[in-house]
Amino acid sequence: MDRSLKCFTNCLLCTSGELVAQDLYFSTEQGTITPNYYYRQEGVERIDLDGKIVAPGFLDLQTNGMKGVHFTQLALGNAPGDDERRLEEVSKMEVCHGVTGWWATVPTVDKDRWKQIVPVLKPRTFVSGADLLGAHVEGPYLNASKKGAHSAAYLQEPAKISPQVLYGDDNLIDAIKLITLAPELPGSTALVDQLQEEYPHIVISLGHSAATYEEGLAVLQLGARALTHVFNAMLPLHHRNPGLAGLMGTGKCYYSIIPDGIHLHPSLVTLCMRTDPRKCIFITDSVELAGLPDGVHGGHGQIAQRQLKQGNKATIEGTDTLIGGCCTLDECIRNAVAFTGCNLAEAVQCATENIADMMSESKRGRLEPGRRADFAILDHEGVVLETWIGGSKVWARM
Repeated sequence: MDRSLKCFTNCLLCTSGELVAQDLYFSTEQGTITPNYYYRQEGVERIDLDGKIVAPGFLDLQTNGMKGVHFTQLALGNAPGDDERRLEEVSKMEVCHGVTGWWATVPTVDKDRWKQIVPVLKPRTFVSGADLLGAHVEGPYLNASKKGAHSAAYLQEPAKISPQVLYGDDNLIDAIKLITLAPELPGSTALVDQLQEEYPHIVISLGHSAATYEEGLAVLQLGARALTHVFNAMLPLHHRNPGLAGLMGTGKCYYSIIPDGIHLHPSLVTLCMRTDPRKCIFITDSVELAGLPDGVHGGHGQIAQRQLKQGNKATIEGTDTLIGGCCTLDECIRNAVAFTGCNLAEAVQCATENIADMMSESKRGRLEPGRRADFAILDHEGVVLETWIGGSKVWARM
């Protein structure tokens, strides 16, 4: 008899875009999902979910921060343990929204800051918080004409500075898991070749770019595999010159979108989800204003100007320039259902399975034996009721 064995029963599982009525067995000792033949064992603790929905723990692929913490503010000679405390603050907010794993995005900063910030973002775990899975460096190899809120003064061309000099070889090996770059810049093709050869674990995504469809396709064929917040900070989709956005329909790349109702019109969320349901990915692109009150807030290492938060909209004060989002990932999922009419499991897939596939996370993102027992328990409206990590409940809605 295995006293660590538990079973969710009387529930619906989010599996490949469908809601399936099925029990789910997992081990708290191993922290993994187990095969269903364990139903024959005695002593299994059965947890009746009364028809609720079990989703894989959500994966937050692109967050610049939240709850007052922006990742450009790390490694500034703060008090010992202060950076750890800030990251833990983010991890604890994430679990309140069903997130069990997240990648910290570092937007473009001064070239001397990369080697200071990125090491702080090596994968790590937190007690009762979501796991930090590494860093996403969004810059500085971006096109100034599509910089969005990034500082033009800090942008670099790949031909002029190597990733080893910029980020550091150790960080490319240990911390960096995703790089967003503009494929049309001088040296970008050689950079993609180099990254694929020397750091094959790093996923290359195309964004903040004025690249043509043909330029983007050429880099995908070299090994790049994603588009970063498609439609935002890239050429618009034109019927004769489709740009990077036209690559969505090729089946050759994943593509992230921000379904907050601000960055994309709801009709485009529908277009993105229907184009390739297994390649569409939801991101929040959240900034540190997420979780803070509305109003004017100060700048930071990415943005020197003051910032205005109005609901989920965050802009540079006095402009219409969006600086990211304030939406949470569970809210993005609910928005997608409302915008597109898809079922809840289809929306959940874009925040779990698709991201795990893109990032080659073989132990997360799916409800199948051998994967981590990381779960978000939802009601039928997509509201997160409980979050479980490694087979243990770490948060529950009061």
